[in-house]
Amino acid sequence: MAAKTYTVTKKINGKEYVAQFNGMSAALEAQDNTYIDGTSTPSAMKYNKYVLDNVIVSPPGLTVDDFETIDELNEVIAFGRDVMGGKFRDKKDKTTA
Repeated sequence: MAAKTYTVTKKINGKEYVAQFNGMSAALEAQDNTYIDGTSTPSAMKYNKYVLDNVIVSPPGLTVDDFETIDELNEVIAFGRDVMGGKFRDKKDKTTA
């Protein structure tokens, strides 16, 4: 069964970001593919790049260098991480829009 994709919009520091849910297999793939090569240590750079390339779909082409502060980057990555993991529905409404 193919995963359904959904998008969620959030304004962070006055900028609008759109994140896309691509299914749980994509979230697990993100975890598997973002370790430092040859180790069991996650790479912050690889993970942030994965989220910006595959989850944050608008504005397109974002890189970590597009952010003014680490706090702003972390907030956008946290939003993307939540959507990637399926945390985008209102708690009262377990269905998708």
